[in-house]
Amino acid sequence: MDHNEQYHLVCQAHDELLCLKCIEKHNGCKGIISISKVIENVKKSSLFQETQQSLNDINRNIETLQKELTKQQGSIKHQEDTILSQISDTRNKINDHLNKLEEKIRNEVSDITAKLKNDMNQTLQILEHKRGNTNDAEQQLKDMERNATDVQTYLGLRKISSETATTESFLQSIIRDNSLDEITLILQIDDKISNIINNIKTFGPVKVQTTPCQISLVRHKNKQAQIVEVKMKISIADVKLRLTKIIKTGVSRINGIVSLPGGNIALSEYTDSPGKVMTFGSDGVKLSKIIVEHANSFDITYIDDRTLAATSPFHTHRGVCIIDIKEKKISKFIPTNYQCYGIKHHDGSLFVCPMRRGIFKINPQDGSSTAIVISDLPTLSYIDIFDNKMFFTNDGTKSVTCCDMDGNTVWIYKDETILKCPRGLAVDNSGNVYVACRELNRVVVISPDRQQNRHLLSKDEGLESPGAIHFDRKANSLLIANYN
Repeated sequence: MDHNEQYHLVCQAHDELLCLKCIEKHNGCKGIISISKVIENVKKSSLFQETQQSLNDINRNIETLQKELTKQQGSIKHQEDTILSQISDTRNKINDHLNKLEEKIRNEVSDITAKLKNDMNQTLQILEHKRGNTNDAEQQLKDMERNATDVQTYLGLRKISSETATTESFLQSIIRDNSLDEITLILQIDDKISNIINNIKTFGPVKVQTTPCQISLVRHKNKQAQIVEVKMKISIADVKLRLTKIIKTGVSRINGIVSLPGGNIALSEYTDSPGKVMTFGSDGVKLSKIIVEHANSFDITYIDDRTLAATSPFHTHRGVCIIDIKEKKISKFIPTNYQCYGIKHHDGSLFVCPMRRGIFKINPQDGSSTAIVISDLPTLSYIDIFDNKMFFTNDGTKSVTCCDMDGNTVWIYKDETILKCPRGLAVDNSGNVYVACRELNRVVVISPDRQQNRHLLSKDEGLESPGAIHFDRKANSLLIANYN
């Protein structure tokens, strides 16, 4: 209650300021102290400093949120431009296709009518000729009646009668061969074109897909507080690549690529036994050439700073080679009873793509293996693992499959126009899946939920039968190797 009198006391139990008239209502309260004691050194108190720090934190947090929202506004504008461009491109493609169809059908109509007119003109010319002959015969008959002898008339009459019979037979043939049938031209519009007008009511739905933004606000009063950190997942519309380096390796038939510490890379050359694994420095200089004795090397994966693993589908030496890149030799060979192609190291295990088997998990210590996914995979399938999910390509079905670590399918992306001859694949820190399409000379990216895709690189950027691809999640860089 406000008594319009000066405050003298503070009730700590109720956190209230008290005047002398208020004391009666707080007789039973403990912790009533003089206000002079409370305000002593208040400007140097922890409360003053904490309040000041909280205000600073609030300003910083507001600035962070403003920056994030401004960034998202820019991203929305970019996505809007991209979608509008896709709409225009689609419209132009439809227009171009319809223009070609129109030109084709117009030419077809012209060809048909031209032939019909030509056939009729030929018949008209013959009829005109017959009419002239008939008129001549009539005149001859009149002349014979006036001037010819009976013998001449008889002979001439025989000739005219024969010609008349021939002409009558010709006229009857015109009726019999349907030359005088009435012609009606009918254009039957394809139902699919009619469906565009009648059934297609929209270009397609525009959906708003949200991705949680992990923002920890600065709050120094909270001992668990962290400095503000924004972790945004990058959508495929926002993926931008900048070419940083081209390395001329001189290596042919590259089927595996992986990044090494210090910006170095390793490549696998898939040839008949023996295979080869080569390492290159960040400057493109070859560092080593490791011969895979009695086997070959298809795909490779990074295990630790000195160890790689390479698959060998060689018919007499099937298995996985453990490679010591420091000693430049094969330290161990794990035999299998199946041909392995793609390989990925994850949590101490090796995951491989055996032909006609599926996905197997190999223990590199004892060589034991367990089937995770049962699938009739063709040769040249690749695998990557991210966020406790496995992703693998299938050239036979022109698809990419995502499944959990127990082998349960999460989704399958299949589109022969997009994934023609899919080879290597790699997953970035946002879960976007990059696929090298060797036959189309392109790299495409598929969204984590497989609902979107985008052509990222093509032959224009120097791709020639790309097969091996790797995403370095620490350096945030994409490595792509042409087959030759």
